[in-house]
Amino acid sequence: MFDLSQFEKAPVFAPDNQIGIVLSLPLDKVIEDSTQPRTEFDAEELTKLSEDIARRGVQAPIAVRPAVDGIYQIIHGARRFRASGMAGLPTIPAIVQADEVAFDDYSQVLENTQRDNLTALDIARFIQKRKALGESNSQIARNLSEKPEWVTYHLALIDMPAEIQQAYDAGQVNGAKATYELRKLHGKDPDAVKELIASGEEITQVRIREVAAPVRAVQTVQVETTEKSPVPESQSIAIKKTATADSHTPIVAAVVQIPLPESLEAPSVIGIYQGAPVQVLFQLKPSEPGVVWIRLPESDARQEVLADQITLSRIEEATP
Repeated sequence: MFDLSQFEKAPVFAPDNQIGIVLSLPLDKVIEDSTQPRTEFDAEELTKLSEDIARRGVQAPIAVRPAVDGIYQIIHGARRFRASGMAGLPTIPAIVQADEVAFDDYSQVLENTQRDNLTALDIARFIQKRKALGESNSQIARNLSEKPEWVTYHLALIDMPAEIQQAYDAGQVNGAKATYELRKLHGKDPDAVKELIASGEEITQVRIREVAAPVRAVQTVQVETTEKSPVPESQSIAIKKTATADSHTPIVAAVVQIPLPESLEAPSVIGIYQGAPVQVLFQLKPSEPGVVWIRLPESDARQEVLADQITLSRIEEATP
């Protein structure tokens, strides 16, 4: 077994005559990057690729880092490397890349997303790793040539509720945005989500929107009266005259204005996040649009989360 710790050493640059040219490397001298973003490999697609490689060989060289103690570590091409082993090839074409900045883990994600090879969960885990290093959603999106909301959608795949995780694993819901919309609905109506998942049907964005469409009943206070006893102007915000079907006597329908409630001196907003009550910290400035700071109950721990994953529970006077 190879000692992966050796790749934590300072980069060892390959001779100039190895940089940027195609080499034929023995497969047993090549290892995968244990920190690469890709963690999921489709077995069926890998088998198809290995069969193609067995017939035609590897058509595009993989990219590797300069050798350390004779071992090359893959930057791009883990699928081709695995498929070559499955096909029984003794060697694989590779290009040594010495630029550690140009060929970092961002390049690994970009190479895979452009080839449509990384799963949404792979991308989500990569984003989570970069955020743990202190990067913002906007920075990550910029480095991946994506929009900030693309990052937001993928983060919804991290720490999913159990039922959504099962639906994702079963292929019932696919893609970051659909999963994001499903989590958003779960925060507002978990029973509706459970019922949708239990149906066994494919959960598309269109289907989620259909389930999420609120049934709004307009509730107004209607006061029936004649013109002789109108609703006092001070108590109404809208007055409309109509005639009854069997009479010319006008009926006045009014929406009665409710007196304004008392103001709170120090309002505290309580929401529900992932099934638990949290305090929404509006006094803390979010790092970007679409997120808010929350404090967990009975704890000083604070964290930034997606705003639309919080369901408003109540607003009360803050206790000293």
